[in-house]
Amino acid sequence: MADANMASRGAREALGGLAETLPGLVFGYAFDGEGRAEALHPDTVAAAMAARSGWIWLHFNLADKRARDWIEANAPLPEAAKELLLETDDHLRLSAEDDALIGVFADFRREFARGTQDIAHMKFALSGRLLVTGRRQSLQSIEDLRRALTRGEPMETGETLLEWIFDHFADQVTTMNRELAEKLEVIEERVVEDRVDPEDLRVGPIRRVALRLSRQVGALRIHFAALVDNPERDLPEDVFAMTERVALRLASVTRDIEAIQERARIIQEEATAKSADHMNRQLSALSGLTALFLPATLVTGLFGMNTHGVPFDDHENGFWVAAFVALLGSGGVYWILRRMGIMK
Repeated sequence: MADANMASRGAREALGGLAETLPGLVFGYAFDGEGRAEALHPDTVAAAMAARSGWIWLHFNLADKRARDWIEANAPLPEAAKELLLETDDHLRLSAEDDALIGVFADFRREFARGTQDIAHMKFALSGRLLVTGRRQSLQSIEDLRRALTRGEPMETGETLLEWIFDHFADQVTTMNRELAEKLEVIEERVVEDRVDPEDLRVGPIRRVALRLSRQVGALRIHFAALVDNPERDLPEDVFAMTERVALRLASVTRDIEAIQERARIIQEEATAKSADHMNRQLSALSGLTALFLPATLVTGLFGMNTHGVPFDDHENGFWVAAFVALLGSGGVYWILRRMGIMK
């Protein structure tokens, strides 16, 4: 008992006197040997870090400077991990440093107790029995994970929890892919059956969403694949096995997104072709009507001149003669257009 108290006091001193309060800490959990989570309070973090069993997850708000100061001064992480957590650059990345897995992962931003389709980023560092994550905006996967822990879902190790986050993001992307595919099916059917004006079709927004997802998931796949293929990686076997599984999952999701992009491109090209054909038909009809009315316009122009010597000026049936001439001219033009195949 005395040894435990001494260890707790030593941990409090190691935390720089911040065991009573951890500014910028969104939440923290301590996990026992079976993966059961227990929420940490500021005054229990030191004891949890001093324990020799289980592991700890600390999630920080990196927009809070005090959180960054605490991580820099007190987090028991490799220097490379601290640098990644503290810098403002949020570009996606993944690396192994001193047996620690560190990186920046994509997620969907959460706003007003609901998810969005806006991409945000989560920084993480897994070193031994400590997992530190941080974000500048509220994240959907983190909130869903917190609810899962509240329901009693076990997380045996830090890599298990990270894999849960990665898989949850992949699940969300897959759901969005399915929704995009359903929208494309409706548009595709309308394009093939030509039941609506192709100008009314809106494939552009679908392509923009697919492009945004493709950039994020594709970059993640490249980083995970590079780490898996790196012969000089310095990672525990369990963590490496997790990165292999995530790399395979991301490769599958990337293929699904690319299929959506290709399908949307083909549909848009077909819609554009139908739109051009529709416009050509309209222009052809308009040109035909213009040609048909050209003789009548010429006749009315000639007979409408306010000059002497206009034919049939004094004839009692002059109007009908002029109308007959106009109709005869239009009929002749129509016959010529039919012979040329311009009008059917």
